[in-house]
Amino acid sequence: MKLRSALTLLFSWLAVVGLHAKEAAKPDVVFIVVDDLNDWIGVMGGHPQSKTPNLDALAARGVLFTNAHCNAPQCGPSRTSFLHGVYPKSTGRFFNNPRRMPFFGDQPMQGITSKNPPKDPVIFQRHFKQNGYRVVSGGKVAHGNTAKMKRDVDAYLNRPQDVRGNFTDDKANLWGEGGPHNHAEEQTGDYKVARWAMEEWKKGSEKPLLMTIGFYRPHRPFNAPKAYFEKFPLETIQLPQVRADDLDDLPPYGKALARSNAHKDLFKPRTVHEQILHLGGEQEWKYMVQSYLACINYVDAQIGRLLEALRENPRNRDTVIVLTSDHGWNLGEKTHWCKAAIWRDTTRVPFMVVLPGVSKAGLRNNQPISHVDIYPSLCDFAGIPKPGHLEGRSILPLLEDPSATRDVAFLSYGPENTAAQSERYRYLRYEDGSEELYDHQKDPHEWTNLIGNKNYQPIRKKMRAQVLGFQGESD
Repeated sequence: MKLRSALTLLFSWLAVVGLHAKEAAKPDVVFIVVDDLNDWIGVMGGHPQSKTPNLDALAARGVLFTNAHCNAPQCGPSRTSFLHGVYPKSTGRFFNNPRRMPFFGDQPMQGITSKNPPKDPVIFQRHFKQNGYRVVSGGKVAHGNTAKMKRDVDAYLNRPQDVRGNFTDDKANLWGEGGPHNHAEEQTGDYKVARWAMEEWKKGSEKPLLMTIGFYRPHRPFNAPKAYFEKFPLETIQLPQVRADDLDDLPPYGKALARSNAHKDLFKPRTVHEQILHLGGEQEWKYMVQSYLACINYVDAQIGRLLEALRENPRNRDTVIVLTSDHGWNLGEKTHWCKAAIWRDTTRVPFMVVLPGVSKAGLRNNQPISHVDIYPSLCDFAGIPKPGHLEGRSILPLLEDPSATRDVAFLSYGPENTAAQSERYRYLRYEDGSEELYDHQKDPHEWTNLIGNKNYQPIRKKMRAQVLGFQGESD
């Protein structure tokens, strides 16, 4: 009897030791999401004047995915999708506020509203907490629903309000707000987010840590401390390449999207871009580009402060870092401004992964991936089980084997406006059945719609079938 009791105690002790050893082996995971950041970072070459030394350094430490895309080109549906690991067609959320969009009926604003929701769609923060992680979240990670996020994490910082006013200019740009200001950098919202994250990072814990951090810039209004604007003199600003006839080969639906704006249905019948030139000429356009570049440089500096702190690892664990943006942004490309479309500039996002012992420093990967892949990837990186409701695929195989391939990534703007992105091509199908097709190898700016080109009909047929299959339809 004594022997049995002793053996029971021994096995219990071994189980506890094994559990602690397993927990100790888990890495810390840092997930960083930047609001409204397109490919205008140095390492991606989106704009020749962009200054992003910290983002470039992070990409050099790990793998840069150059063909990564959001699943919906607006903040709310994009974040709802990657937080839950399912497509907008499963969340039921396609827009921030569809009542302002000219094409679609109303959809509820927040949360999963699909008639057939996935089973137990817990956000990845809660899932990590259920699997032994201490979870902290600060800044803009979710889009609204902050009360729900608070319940799912151990420590929480709501997005600090940015300083307003005190502009050095006597004018603001056409967004109604923008330009440099004279406030101290320490007063700005993203500075406070980085400071909070650095403090949380230094706290001791026996548990592994999941930290999710959301930076707000370069989201409009495009204002930042004056010092960041001074790096981009207005007279030197280079404008994006735009063709005056770019919309001529688009179907009516595509042309209508170019006239839409995620925040205001203004400037009709002109496109937003045409109105900017009408009211302020190229000088106004340069002012907008300058402001966006300055805001990118500002947020790069805040991310750099956090990355420097992460190098001082107080828990002696491996640290996984994943950085992305919630969607892309247009500044005149395809005569479109803002987001709210399914062209490449609108959906393409930075996507960087540092996975110690696996990711190869400085590697670029052009396989098509999307935000729905984030949740299963984070689970694999942390060595925790993946919940059954996920619709994405882990990118771990792409990190382990750089020669591995994928077929397409899907994204939506509305229930039946869908794009498929392959390594080379993008196919768009709108709800009225009209289509666009682009060859990014020959046409990275998407200036030539190839949908009627006989040489591309096999590609069109294949990608059309893929999109219809994704939508649950057939020819």
